[in-house]
Amino acid sequence: MIKIAQAFPTSQPQPLTPEVAARHRFDWAGRLDINDLNRTLSEFPGRSSWIPEVDEVLVVGPWRNRHDIAAVAQVSAVRRLDDLIAASREAAFQLGAGAFVMAEWNETRNPRFYERNGLDLLEDVISYEVDAGVSRPEDLRLDSPLRVVTADSPQLGHILAIDHAAFPWLWRNSRLEFEHYLFTPGVEIWALRDQSGTAVSYAGLTSYAGWGHLDRVAVDPEQQGKGYGERSVRFAIARLRQLGARRVGLSTQRSNVRSQRLYARIGFRQTWQNDYRIYGTLAPGAPTEEPLA
Repeated sequence: MIKIAQAFPTSQPQPLTPEVAARHRFDWAGRLDINDLNRTLSEFPGRSSWIPEVDEVLVVGPWRNRHDIAAVAQVSAVRRLDDLIAASREAAFQLGAGAFVMAEWNETRNPRFYERNGLDLLEDVISYEVDAGVSRPEDLRLDSPLRVVTADSPQLGHILAIDHAAFPWLWRNSRLEFEHYLFTPGVEIWALRDQSGTAVSYAGLTSYAGWGHLDRVAVDPEQQGKGYGERSVRFAIARLRQLGARRVGLSTQRSNVRSQRLYARIGFRQTWQNDYRIYGTLAPGAPTEEPLA
């Protein structure tokens, strides 16, 4: 049988297509199964690359369901990884992506690797945890919480607006991301409201067996400084405790000093066990990220 590398004898990076992927057994352990791989290659054609001569590939998909940001989803390369990164980044920018990112979720590389490939440190994400016992029964009633249950809920539009106003460009969630997140097992999204019933903040949380995670929390910038952020976090802890959590974790950007002060005041302590870094390249004209105060 002719090997796929013999059928395509070239040393230059090529677009990885579903047809090529179907002819090859990708022997890796990673975040993508074959169905995810085919879906990524079909929905985002041209972003992923492979080099037939060495049979190495780089799969590039969306960043957190953000089609405007290209993210490395899977690596199966040793000798020509630098060439694959350069090819996929150039293709992603040509296809309209505003950024090309590589997160250290699965492995940690030497910073010189990123420097060599023109990938800047975009964010350093740090993790915290707290005993759920810090919550109080009255925290469940703070700011008239209303759970968002369906993707067509009017509250989801308000939450999306708060999210985009509160976070830097890289961290904003698309509506598609919210819809996927909403239907993830164990996930709840809550809108917290002022006295008029208008959503002023939101909290997204995930309940596990004996543990909970505060995934997202944001306050309308026009309402910041009024205590909504702290009450939103306290509500989320109380709700997770109600669902059986004994401890609650969260992650935040190292640059988000204001949130770190808030978490410390409530009782969160840094754990380091789930920390990771995000490297990447912003396309020309992409929004400039500024640290959160």
